[in-house]
Amino acid sequence: MMNSKDSKFSDQEKAKFFAAQKAAKEFIYDGFVVGVGTGSTVKYFIQQLGELVDKNELEIITIPSSAETHLELVKAGLPVSTLLEYPEINIYVDGADIITKDYVMIKGGGGALTLEKIIARASQEFLVIADSSKYPRDLLSYPVPVEIIKQAIITVLQPIFNLGGELQLRYGSGKKGPVITDNGNIIGDITFKQEYNPFNMEMNLNNIAGIVENGLFPSDADKIIIGKKNNAKLIKRDS
Repeated sequence: MMNSKDSKFSDQEKAKFFAAQKAAKEFIYDGFVVGVGTGSTVKYFIQQLGELVDKNELEIITIPSSAETHLELVKAGLPVSTLLEYPEINIYVDGADIITKDYVMIKGGGGALTLEKIIARASQEFLVIADSSKYPRDLLSYPVPVEIIKQAIITVLQPIFNLGGELQLRYGSGKKGPVITDNGNIIGDITFKQEYNPFNMEMNLNNIAGIVENGLFPSDADKIIIGKKNNAKLIKRDS
């Protein structure tokens, strides 16, 4: 487990730790069903939850957003279930790739955007945890991830271009071919050069036949915690 005062950890890692710690200790309550996102900041959150459960301070059920998170939850000794068994979730905790000053988020850098969005919108509350490098950011500073049905990777190109975007398939290190999601689909990233309305773009992308889901989360965050090297601060409360 990371020691937040250990000098071998970068300021960014310390910021992730403090954001995760604040989320686990201040916003998770006994008896909660907790949706758990995917990513490096979330791993610190899982470690914190595991410690609280080990100390008998919490009894919770977790719902993972990816196979990677499922494994991390099991390693931390946390009880894991599914949306099929627990369709009503008290809180969903996840990171973000970027957050704008208007709290628009882009997610999906880890490739789990579809289930992340499903769980986020099935939850009573969505709490975002991130380090200060993620906020505030310009919407054009990060591509929009999309999950695409394999057979549609050619047919989606022109409709995406018509919306002002350019699609690139995502390739992972250590494997040949494009990145495959937990759902067996292809991950791509769309770059936009002109400003766009994220609310309209989310709907327009999902209206393209073959696109399963995209990584735009225009107004989903209920609360946002931003970590810094020495502490973490709640920058957005429920509106």
